[in-house]
Amino acid sequence: SINDSRKLTIQGRAVSFDDTETIPLGYKSTIAGDFTIAIDHADGLFADHAVYLEDKTTGKVQDLAAGNYTFATAIGTFAERFVLHYSSKNLGTGDFENLENFVLVSVKEKVIKVTTSKETLKDVAIYDISGKLLYEKNKVGNTELLISNLQSSNQVLLVKVTLENDFTTTKKVIFK
Repeated sequence: SINDSRKLTIQGRAVSFDDTETIPLGYKSTIAGDFTIAIDHADGLFADHAVYLEDKTTGKVQDLAAGNYTFATAIGTFAERFVLHYSSKNLGTGDFENLENFVLVSVKEKVIKVTTSKETLKDVAIYDISGKLLYEKNKVGNTELLISNLQSSNQVLLVKVTLENDFTTTKKVIFK
């Protein structure tokens, strides 16, 4: 884990437990491939407490008490890929496992509408299916964004939405 920008392998925690605390996790890999993060067993305070692993690259969240998390990686050092959470409410969004359901992207008459009911929009980027960036808006600061000036033919678009809490999801829409 990481504490005050120092890399640690074992990090002791204070006796007073705060379930809103988050712990950044990084790793270094000398091989590319699939890896699994798991909790072998939990005792004491954590015997009956959920531990959520947030993958900031994919936007997925896994309750490690309920199951392992497998992810793909390249060779390298990834200091900010994961975050541990002890509560599903510590991002201020309710169940962040279901946060993706609160981001809506729709198209009507060549106007793309991005809305969220749980958190403020931070960044929105639109890509064509080949990955070419067509539109980008940073620091949105609102729960709704209308995009009416997109110059694109009728096609499938990927709309990448990042919320203020850094949750990221990508939605597919048919632009016509």
